[in-house]
Order: sequence, then C-alpha cells, then structure tokens
Amino acid sequence: MTPPSRGNTLSLDTFLGLVGGDFVDVLHAPAGLALPIVAVLIHDTSTAAQASPGDLVLAIGVRPDDPDVEPLMTLLGHDITLAFKIRDDLERDLLRKLAVTCDATVLAISPEMSWDQLHVLARRAISSTSATVADERGVPFGDLFALANSAAATLEGPVIIDDDRMEVIAFSSLGDAIDEIRQQSILQRRPPKEFIAWCESTGVLPRVRQSLRPVRVVPPDGATRLVTAIRGGTDILGYIWVAETTRELDQQSEDLLAEIARVASLQLLRSRISEDLDRRLRSDLLRNALSDRGNPETVATRLGIQGVPFRLVSFVREHNDPRSRSDDQVALRPLEDLVALRVEASHRRGAVTSCNGRIYALFPALDDRPTREVVALANEIVGQAARQLRTDLRAAVSGEITDVDQISDTRRGVDRLLNLPLLDEQRRVVSFEDSVAEAVLSELTELILERPRLLQGGVAGMVVSDRDRGTEYLPSLRAFFDAGGDLTAAARILYVHRNTLKYRLTRIRDAFGVDVDDPTQRLVAELQVAVFTAHPDLQSDLKVTDPAAD
Repeated sequence: MTPPSRGNTLSLDTFLGLVGGDFVDVLHAPAGLALPIVAVLIHDTSTAAQASPGDLVLAIGVRPDDPDVEPLMTLLGHDITLAFKIRDDLERDLLRKLAVTCDATVLAISPEMSWDQLHVLARRAISSTSATVADERGVPFGDLFALANSAAATLEGPVIIDDDRMEVIAFSSLGDAIDEIRQQSILQRRPPKEFIAWCESTGVLPRVRQSLRPVRVVPPDGATRLVTAIRGGTDILGYIWVAETTRELDQQSEDLLAEIARVASLQLLRSRISEDLDRRLRSDLLRNALSDRGNPETVATRLGIQGVPFRLVSFVREHNDPRSRSDDQVALRPLEDLVALRVEASHRRGAVTSCNGRIYALFPALDDRPTREVVALANEIVGQAARQLRTDLRAAVSGEITDVDQISDTRRGVDRLLNLPLLDEQRRVVSFEDSVAEAVLSELTELILERPRLLQGGVAGMVVSDRDRGTEYLPSLRAFFDAGGDLTAAARILYVHRNTLKYRLTRIRDAFGVDVDDPTQRLVAELQVAVFTAHPDLQSDLKVTDPAAD
C-alpha cells in the first residue's frame, strides 16, 4: 500500500500536539511521526478490509490482550495508525511488544479521554488541515519568502518582512536594486542600529505601531519606504517594508501593502500555532520519558537527540517561596515558558516540561559544550526568574547522557542533587561533575533506605545503645570520620580528651565489632553512620540486641 501525499494532510506529530501527550502515547511508529492521517475509522469486522494508508483506526471496545489484536496489527501494517484504550502500564507494555513484533503504528489512549472526544478532535484537525490551500495569488500558505516575492512583484519594489522584535524573517529575491539599509538588514538579520534609532527618534515606529494604514518613511541615507504593522487583533506580529525603486509608491501601493499585511498576519498566526504545537508535543514526549513511558526511538527522533549526547537540567522553587506548592501547575507556567525561551534561544533542539512541581529542560550537548556553559545558562535563568518573576529557583545539571532510556534514571539523579544541602544564597546551581561524591553518597543512601537490612550490624547496635542507654558512640564515630581519622582533631570536635575518644573507639570495636582500622569495616561503618545521622527517624525503629548491655 502506498501512503497518501503529505502536501495538505495532517501528520501524526501534529495530531499528537493537538491532542496532548498526557492523553495519547506513541507506542511504536516505524513509519515515523510524519505519517499522514487523512481519515478516522471506527474498528469493526469490516474495517480492516476497508482501511487505507493514512487512516486512523479507533479500536473501540478492543482490549490489548484480545487474541484478535495481533492479526489486526499485522494486517494493517505501519502506514495505518491504530489506537487502543489502555488501563495501566501492564497493558501499555503488552501493546508495545505486539506493535514492535507486528511492525505496526500504535497509539495508547489514556482512560481520561473518551473515544468521542478523540474522534471529534481527529476529524476537526483533518478538516482544518486539508482546507489549507494557496491563496488567490497562488502563494503557498505558510511560505513567507514566497509571499515577499509576490508582494515585491506586485509593488515593484524589494520587500522585507520583520517579526515583532524587528528581526528579519523573510525577504524578496527578485533581483531589485538594494540600498545599504536593505543590504545590512539581510546580512545582520535585523535593520541597522542607526536606522532603528532614527525611526524611534523621529517618531516613525510609534506612528507605525499606532496606525492602521502604511506609513511613508524617508530615511536620510536610503530609499523611500512604505512600512505597515502586521496585526493579529490588537497584537503586533511583525512589520512589512517595501522600498521605492523604479516605481513611485502611491496610494494604490499603500492599499496593496495593507492587503498583503493581512495575508502575512494569517501566515504568522499559523506559524505561531505550529510552533506552539511543536513545543507542546516535545514537552509531552519529555514528560512521558521522565516517567519511563513512551517509545524511546520516537522520543529520541522528535527531541533531536538520536545518536547525540544530551543533558538534563532540573529547576525547583525555593522551599520558602509561598508559591512552591508542588501541585500548583498554574504558578509553574511562567517559569516553564521562561526556561523554554532561554533553552530554545541557545539550542535548536530539545524540550522543556514541568512535572511534580519541577521544571525539566533537556537539550543536546552540541559542539562538545562543557558543563560550565550549561551551568552558566542555568545561572542566567535563575537570575532572570528572580528579577522578572520574583521567584527564587535552584537548579541541578546532569552529566552527559548518551542513551534515551536513561532519561528517567537521570531525572532521579538531578532530583537527588537538588535535595542535597549544597545550595545556598551564593550557589544556586549544582552540577553532577562538581558534586560526584555527594551525588554517589545520596544515591547509596537512597538504596540503603530501600533495603533496611543493609543497616544491620555493629553500627545499628551502637545506635540502639545511644538511644536506650544514653551512650555517645554514634557522634564519637562520626567525629572520628569527619576528622579524617585524626584522634586529636576529633576530640576537639567532641570537646573531650583524646584518651576518652580512644577508649570509646576501643569499646566500639570490642562490643560492636566495628574496627575502624580495617579498611572494609571502616568504609561500611562510615556509610551507615552517614545514613543514621541524616535520617534520625530510623533510630526509633531499630530492634537490635545491644552487645554493650551484656
């Protein structure tokens, strides 16, 4: 079967952006996310025979463990998208295995989304996409360069289209004569500073922003121009400039330019929607990957990290911030937008998302970019959040990752870094490379807490003795370790005589079997002491025979 043309058709990735990654998950997409979706079908006994490439088949009422699922996937192939409703991760995993085995394009639909909702969304998306055609001039909708050329031919003068920040996003290329202002605008991707300063000082730009008609501009060192704002409602989306060359720009030229600006407005609005959908899709894919969900190949391809090392940065608000409730997603949105804008400005690929009260940014480690540059970017974001949003952030930067399957583990790693007592008023950003020892100790502590049996032994007996009999074995051993095995320095920490500490260490060895002169015992004891010190609540649960009581 031959897939349909991908001209004016809805693609799978655009559809995912419309629906949202919280509700739809790509389990397997062997034909890629550019696969067209041209029609929606409800599965029944005759659907499989009628389905064509580009169809989206909704498997309503079909469970993933149904014996007919595998033959259905095999029959439809990878050019037809098949959607199933799942209830849990077990069904998700089963469906993914079947999809890989049958080489089928399969979506998992969340229980929160009804089939009716999905069906309506898909049909509306397909209809709106297929309705996108060239305008009456034959200009492909969405191609601003084609629009600039069409406008230049109509107005008989070179055209430049700027965005709302006065950065050049398109220009005509019909061979018209150009002056210095146009040449520098194209080369530098924005008008010369002197020209912008002249426009501001003479009131030209304020007039352009306020006027609903094109404004004539006569710069001292360039050709006469007409300029008009491209408006989307009350917002200014950009500007169109046309320079006067062989033909004088008259009233008719102004009318034509105003009409062209309306066409440009539609294209810029559509471009913004497309960019927002793309950002949302990448955000949803990253959120799924952080939760160890989603198809790794799809995540890697869509986020631009296929075969490329990448890093994960986590941001969290300070605990003393009154808005730092983990379930307040509304308060997180401005922060997420800020991080997304900064990351996208320095990295063309990657993604930003929020999850459980934290913001995560994933981006490729391009050009062997060192960790210090990533840390510098994180520091800039933290500073900008403090200045503009009045929000105090902390951030953690992961090491370099090469496997997309490691994203969820890396997330746990940067979360552990944020929980460490390494950050203060002067240090708001911590990186794995700068805190390897603390990070390893934190992960080992987490492992020990998951397996309490690893706390058994002599150190546990000491803790029970301190708790029940008032001895001071644990703080004595900790001071000895903190002092690097120096008895005199450790005694000063405890405010006791050196011989007193020496006696306690001898008692610890004889009564509890913890010999600090044995390298292996010392390593294990130091780790257990660190865990008991960091988590004093563990002491109350211990029920260990106290050898010192004998």
